[in-house]
Amino acid sequence: MKKCGTLFSLFVLMAVIAAGVAEAGTLTLTFKYKNSAGVEQPLSYSYVYLRNAANEPPMEKFFSPADLISPPSTSTGVVTITNVPEGNYYIRATRRNPLASRPLGPPEPGDYMWNQTEPITITAGTTNLGIKYAWIFGSAPITISGTVKNWSGTPLAGRYVKATIEPCIQDGYGGALTNYCGPEKHLALQRTDANGNYTLFLRDPGTFYIYESTCLGDKHQEYSGNACIGYSTGPVTVNMGRTRL
Repeated sequence: MKKCGTLFSLFVLMAVIAAGVAEAGTLTLTFKYKNSAGVEQPLSYSYVYLRNAANEPPMEKFFSPADLISPPSTSTGVVTITNVPEGNYYIRATRRNPLASRPLGPPEPGDYMWNQTEPITITAGTTNLGIKYAWIFGSAPITISGTVKNWSGTPLAGRYVKATIEPCIQDGYGGALTNYCGPEKHLALQRTDANGNYTLFLRDPGTFYIYESTCLGDKHQEYSGNACIGYSTGPVTVNMGRTRL
């Protein structure tokens, strides 16, 4: 009986271990860039960043800390990251351009970058996203720029400015909040420089609401006592090119 009990305990332990392995998956993709002639170029030394969407969503998808970072891509641009816990993730791939001594971190102007606009689901087994083509960060076809000043005209440095496709909720009273800033809360965000200037990079034309604040959370409530009091513009419609507010 003792031997049987020992074998049963070992079987249970192995089943638990197997169950733990089954709850993790593998993510792979091939990262490439098309040059001006349309020729594909594999991007080696690229990294894929995963942010778990089950946690508090990132303030915006480019600069928030990653929960998981892949090993560098191969010479053919293949990135593989294993033991990814099952769940939904925001994903971006970045490769320094040119290669720098600091290969990791948020994208910088000129870097090759691709990002998933909505979270993807990782399950047991392999999730293959196929070939993903990079764009040059900071070279988006649409930019919105402006200057944040106070009532007396003094530029405000270090203010957060973001774009949303729907108005953010303006008060937090009454219980449940069902629409904080629309379905895409993390479209674009920058901080103003020492002179209060900012530039938002957008990939697609459309109508946007621009918000600025000392801090911008998902709820973006603006009521008495809230430390994140800020201001917004009305709807701004932009096509291709540059818009100055």
